[in-house]
Amino acid sequence: MINKIMKKGGEKACKKDLQRLDYSRLSSSITEKLNVIYIQDNSLEHTLDVYYKDDGQSKPILLDIHGGGFISHDKEVNRLFGNYMAQKGFIVFNLNYRLAYPVYNVFHQIEDVNNAVKFIRKIAFEYNGNIEKMCIAGHSSAGVLAVAEALLCVSPKMRSDFNIPERSFKYSGILIDCGLMHFYKKSFAYWGMRNMVFPTGYKKDSRYKDLIFEDNPDLSKLSKTVLLTNSKDELKAMTYYFNHVLSNHNVENKLIDKGTDGHMGIIFKPYTEENLRIIDDVIDFWR
Repeated sequence: MINKIMKKGGEKACKKDLQRLDYSRLSSSITEKLNVIYIQDNSLEHTLDVYYKDDGQSKPILLDIHGGGFISHDKEVNRLFGNYMAQKGFIVFNLNYRLAYPVYNVFHQIEDVNNAVKFIRKIAFEYNGNIEKMCIAGHSSAGVLAVAEALLCVSPKMRSDFNIPERSFKYSGILIDCGLMHFYKKSFAYWGMRNMVFPTGYKKDSRYKDLIFEDNPDLSKLSKTVLLTNSKDELKAMTYYFNHVLSNHNVENKLIDKGTDGHMGIIFKPYTEENLRIIDDVIDFWR
């Protein structure tokens, strides 16, 4: 019963969050191609949106993954953020993926992101996207998905565990915005969440153990990583926790703790002067 209530709560939160988006802030200089199918199964959860400046110039790629506690939300929530990152010179691919509970789980989501990436690398040339310069961003719970996807490029063990073929690329930069980066912490609430978004027996599953990032030796192979938080982010402590995890694994990283916009700040308001400066700081660090 509690799981169904949480699922309904997530759906209501998504509708409320969508109402907070100020679409008048979208730049007309950015071309949007919506609901591109990356798996042919007639599911909106296997679609993505593309945002880009249609000027014929080669550009780096940003793979953007929405949050929602693994169980809710939609790529539309990240539309403003994607538009502004496209203004900054990226070809942005903004993903949907199968939401967890009651049928799917986090392992399915990692599989979806992997399939989206394979698709993107095949069609990126259509948008003048440079597949040699790919970055990835994950918001809230999708911070886990973004790090997992980046690790699949550098961890033979993870590729074996997830049954994913060898890769010949690595991400140039990673962005974790207000990330849910300590989802395995010991508390009743997080125990309930894990039982909702992972399959039965998950604690013995090698794939789950791969996601306990501080115990994953291949974490040290990650590219430059930026961690965003602010004073009103309810998961702020997790960002600082993961900052220590990355530093202990000698991953070059930058923690940006600015503003008071809350957990969805840069997603809802990428257009503020402060958030535009933060975006510039992210891009400068990646360079």
